[in-house]
Amino acid sequence: MKPSPSDVQLLNEARFLAAFCCAVFGERDPKLVCATAAQWLHRYFGFSQAHFAFPNDILENMSFPGASQHAPAEVSRISGAAAQPRRFSVPAGAQDQGYEITVQLPTGLGTLRMSEAAGPRVSTEFLSGIGESLAAALEKAREYRELQELSLRDALTGLLNRRAFEELLEIEEGRREERPQALIMIDIDDFKALNDTFGHPAGDQVIAEVAGVIRDALRGADLATRYGGEEFAVLLPGTRAKDALRVAERIRSRIANLRLAMGPLTVQVSASLGVASRSDKRECTLKDVLAKADQALYRAKRSGKNVSMLADQTIH
Repeated sequence: MKPSPSDVQLLNEARFLAAFCCAVFGERDPKLVCATAAQWLHRYFGFSQAHFAFPNDILENMSFPGASQHAPAEVSRISGAAAQPRRFSVPAGAQDQGYEITVQLPTGLGTLRMSEAAGPRVSTEFLSGIGESLAAALEKAREYRELQELSLRDALTGLLNRRAFEELLEIEEGRREERPQALIMIDIDDFKALNDTFGHPAGDQVIAEVAGVIRDALRGADLATRYGGEEFAVLLPGTRAKDALRVAERIRSRIANLRLAMGPLTVQVSASLGVASRSDKRECTLKDVLAKADQALYRAKRSGKNVSMLADQTIH
């Protein structure tokens, strides 16, 4: 017995959903989940545009062009999705032109709208399946991204950890553009005595407060890390020595103004800072600059602490 057109469509919907689910779950980045979803849905519906809207900045809103603006071969390039989904047959007479499809993602995650769809009218269950698969893939990708972010961050301060910072220094070293760069090394003064006197929770409080001061004193392009224990490092791209020294002094003075309650006592905190820079990467490596900043920090400690000191051999 020949299957009815509605049976053929239901079978196609089931096949598409299975393949669609595998495709979107194969991505670990939310943007690529949306790009892959748009690519597959374009092949089924032939929309002119797919728009993903997410409330409350859960994710960045995204739009992907469809058949009216770009040839199907271009959709993969624009979306960034590598896999090429196969076409699915549509029963004759089941095509409509120019209608809009709205898919509400579960748990209020967001909305997918496909404009000027030219594919078949589909069942409510099919659209629900798309929404559920897409939402689950996005949640998985968000969790993966958050775990990846956590692996780059120091748990106590929220700053980059040392491994991530050193990797970013290597990336910065590989940039083609030539520009000045500066590094600041920061060490909390007399931290061991404070930690021994008031205990580890108090020491953690001091580290977290100092990290907050450092973070608030920097620009968006600057990178700060908890380099180890009570020591921090800051990369200042596009910054010469004299400007880096101003940043260091701003950080030092703000740390010196901290007053932290430790039981019945109020504790004043200070830090010593070493600054070094280079005019461009032909002069020396960033590791060399970091070593010079560390030497300047050592000199700052020996000179009486609570001071910012510029490396003697700073290149400028």
